[in-house]
Parts: sequence; structure tokens; C-alpha cells
Amino acid sequence: MPTADSTAVPLPDSLNAALQAHFERTRDFFSKLGTASPEAIILGGGYGRGEGGIATDAQGAPAFFNDLDYFIFTSKPNDPSLNEAVHRWERDESAILGIDVEGKCLPQSDLDATPGSMMFYDLVSAHTQVMGREHYLEPYLPLAQADQIATVEATRLLWNRGSGLFFAKADLAAGKNLSIVHRNQAKAKLALGDALLTIRGKYRPYVRERQQQLQSEVGIDPRIIALHQEGTAFKLKPTSTPHLEELQTTQGLLTEIWRACFLEVESKRLGQTFHKPTDYTQYRGQLFPETNMGRNLLLALRDQLKRGGHLAPSYDYPRGALQRALLSLLSEPTDFHAAGKFMRISLKDLSTAAQQYTRWWSFYS
Repeated sequence: MPTADSTAVPLPDSLNAALQAHFERTRDFFSKLGTASPEAIILGGGYGRGEGGIATDAQGAPAFFNDLDYFIFTSKPNDPSLNEAVHRWERDESAILGIDVEGKCLPQSDLDATPGSMMFYDLVSAHTQVMGREHYLEPYLPLAQADQIATVEATRLLWNRGSGLFFAKADLAAGKNLSIVHRNQAKAKLALGDALLTIRGKYRPYVRERQQQLQSEVGIDPRIIALHQEGTAFKLKPTSTPHLEELQTTQGLLTEIWRACFLEVESKRLGQTFHKPTDYTQYRGQLFPETNMGRNLLLALRDQLKRGGHLAPSYDYPRGALQRALLSLLSEPTDFHAAGKFMRISLKDLSTAAQQYTRWWSFYS
């Protein structure tokens, strides 16, 4: 029961058959849980929208590339029997399909609290329902409006993809994980254009639709449009990993454009003018002014007690410190001193910085 769109990309017969068989196993598995059975199971992400990546395996046959990201709706998301069943299903289906299959249990009421999120918009606008009452998400369609996606969603998208660029920077310096570097760069290529569409209220659920929208927009750097086109091509049909030198060249270009794009988005969101990275990193106000300073101080205290440290400035939401640190880590040369100040630790090299940044990023991403 998928949503349909002319920009969706059909899977090869072999992958479609494997996906349909997976759906059948999923319905059969969860329908046998009795009272713990979920209300609905909905596949989001690329494959749920009909635009999942189609890779080629070592034998030249089509292969899945992306994860399968499921939303499992239930009135009892903390039910131990359901959660144990979900873990078994994830493990078994991941082994069968050769990609990660992940399910998030949540009540339908969670959607009522997130109409301004990109996750809500993407899921409601385009998905495949595998199990449950027909048209389970249809009541939310009127709320899925591109011009209602909060600007902070563009910030979060760029922060996450910028973090991927920093991880790529560390890996490139060590000459390792080049396939992951390639993937992180491809995600960043998409995020630049997607973020600008978001702050203009013109984001769309399908990647090729967003590419078309970008080409019709006025005042967008042509390089961002070209990079988005490259990212779109990779998302639909992943390519082999380029040589180290090409990845390094791409890294430099992407980082430069990401920096300008991030500052543009943040200038709009915060009503400030950030011409250069230090304007942002040295900004004395809250990067998340909607958060309560007292609560942020309590978060810092909790982190200090439970995690052995906290981020600075402690009066801001912790993600603000990580965003400041990220701009410092993506500068050339890397500003270890500034990044260390925000993470309250001495950083001497990319390896140490990546380790510390990843630790905090995992808590607040």
C-alpha cells in the first residue's frame, strides 16, 4: 500500500520480489503477537518512498543499498514483549536482506506533536504501509505542508551532514574508510540544496522533485544545484568509491559551500548576520533561544555527573556548543583550540577530536 509519485524509481524485479517477500514475513510475524501486535507498520525512508538506492553486488546483480526504516505504531511502545519481538525481527530480516532493518515503536499521538518536523513531513507525504488499518496516516496529510517545516529542521539537517563531513575529514587524513567518506559526501551534496528549499518553504518529499524545484529557484549558487544533482544520482544508483585524491578535492569544495550554506540558514533562523564562521562561533547569544536557560544548565549538570563533562556555553542547549565546535573543526587549518573550548577538553589532533566529537554527537544528534 505505497503512496505513489511519478518521480518514484521502480526496483528491479529481483529486489521488488525480495521486498514483497519481506513484507509478507513482516505481516505474518507481527500478526502472531496477539495483544502485543502493533496498530500499523509503515516503511519510511527511501524504499518507503519508492526511491531507495539500487546498488550492484560483486556478481553484477542488483542489490539493496540503504537501510529499511520502519515506524511501528502501537499504544504500548514500551511493551517488553513487543520490543523483544521487534529486536528479533530486526535481526532476522537484516540477515535475510543483507541490509539493516530497523523499527521504531511509537504511539500515533507522537505525530500530533511533530507537524513542523521534516521527519513528519517526509513520513506522512510518502511511505509504504505494510500492516494495519488502511490509510493509517491519511488524517495527517493536511498538516504535511512544506511551508510549515520549521527552519531549525534545516539547521539540524546541515549540522548532521556537516558532522558527516568532519568524520570524512578525519578519515581522509588517516586514509581509511573511503567508501564511508564517499557516502557522507553524497549525503552532504543533497543536504545543501534540501536545506535551502526548506527555509524557502519549498522542500518536497521526493529527491528528484526537489532537484526540479532547485533548478527553478532564483538566487541559489549553481554549484549547489549541480552538487544536488550528483547527490540525487548517487542516492538512486550508488557509484563506486573514487580515488583518495578525488575525494580530497570534493571534500574541500563541499566544506566551503557547506560553511556558507550553514551560515545563511542560521542567519535567517536567528535573525542575525553571520558573515564568517567566527561571527557564529563567538556569538554571545543562545543558538537555541527557544530553550530555557535554567533547563540547559541542569542538562550541563546532568552531563557533568553522568558523563564526566559538559559542553559550553552551558546556558545554551548542548547542540549549540556542538554546532560551534563543528565550524571550528571544519576550518582550515583546524581550530582545535576553539573546538576544545566548546567541548571543554584539550584537542591536539583530528583523531582525538573525532573521538570526542562523536561521543557528544551521539548524545544530541
